[in-house]
Amino acid sequence: MKQSYAQYLIEKTRADYDRIAPDFDRTRAYVWKELERFAVYAKEGQRVLDFGCGNGRLFELFKGKHITYTGIDQSGALIAHARERHAEDVASGIAQFIAGSGETLPFPDASFDCVFSIAVLHHIPSTEKREAMARELHRVLAPQGILVVTVWNLWQKEYRALIMRAALAKIMRRSQLDFFDVFMPWKNSAGVVQAQRYYHCFSLFSLKRLMRGAGFSLRESGYFGGKRGRFNMYVIAVKREFKN
Repeated sequence: MKQSYAQYLIEKTRADYDRIAPDFDRTRAYVWKELERFAVYAKEGQRVLDFGCGNGRLFELFKGKHITYTGIDQSGALIAHARERHAEDVASGIAQFIAGSGETLPFPDASFDCVFSIAVLHHIPSTEKREAMARELHRVLAPQGILVVTVWNLWQKEYRALIMRAALAKIMRRSQLDFFDVFMPWKNSAGVVQAQRYYHCFSLFSLKRLMRGAGFSLRESGYFGGKRGRFNMYVIAVKREFKN
């Protein structure tokens, strides 16, 4: 993929989420129950980053824990919803929500003890930009810090035709996307398509390879969610501490 087109897709994704923010906030008010299993990786007293926090619903997982939480998202509209939703925690300094770039993180090295990236990396276009983002997540983690990553598993029956059509368009040179990239519609509550969102179709192998390439050691990986328990894939990774 040309990097100019990848940059266009990043801006498109931001604009898409700004556009659908009201409906997203209304229909995504609660954290997925399946994600509760990952809350244990955020320990008492730690600094936690929620990369791609959206409307801040993941913060609910950490209520009652004495952590410092930072949520960042490139959609300013979703960040506004997050700040409103968690106004008391923002006022008390327990949580902060930042509208920031989808490519670089405005934090010093080793700023966080635990990073969550829930259903985000599949929205990042091109191998180069995904690798750069994985390195950014590695950079802001403290040594031995934990990264929790989830992405959609699009290698399921209901999505195969979409993937094949996108691949055929690529073969026929009618698409600027990479292979295993697709657009998926977002429909509002009335069933009207409001956006065509970009997705990269990760395999568990490619997700693990991405994390290893950024310098992480893998602790655990697998699938979760949905009727068959395979709607999402995840990786738990650790920042390796290099010694001289």
